[in-house]
Amino acid sequence: MDLYHGNLRQFAEELLANGKGNGQMVEVAQLDNKVIEDLANKGVVLQSLSIVVTQQAIFKYVHHPKTKKGAVIPIEKYDLIEKALTIPLHIYEDTAQKEIVYVFTHPYETERLVKVVVHPNYKLTRKVVANVAKSWGVIERSKMNEPQFKLLK
Repeated sequence: MDLYHGNLRQFAEELLANGKGNGQMVEVAQLDNKVIEDLANKGVVLQSLSIVVTQQAIFKYVHHPKTKKGAVIPIEKYDLIEKALTIPLHIYEDTAQKEIVYVFTHPYETERLVKVVVHPNYKLTRKVVANVAKSWGVIERSKMNEPQFKLLK
């Protein structure tokens, strides 16, 4: 997979303008030290500290069914996805998942948050393993009080 050089919004806009991708991904952030520490305590050896977004994740949200409910972040606000990863309001471990998954949040509007789900050491291909932001959206702030979310930061 090729690494795109630019920010997430540029990456998404170029993919959508071309209508297809060629296996690219973009680096959007580095894992937070709290996540690195938590993974080390679990005996997980990270392949990388970078967090990436793949073209598949971008295309997934183009005509996503949750758009009508206001739960999808519009491309013009993709900087909020990067902010959730670089200056998160909070970071949680989602304990309901089979694999280790972290949820980063950032303010969106009153009582709503940007939520970005990161899968550490996610196997993209036989040879490529990365920390992948696989999904994101807008949620009610109260959702993060559910028992499956363990506050890390």
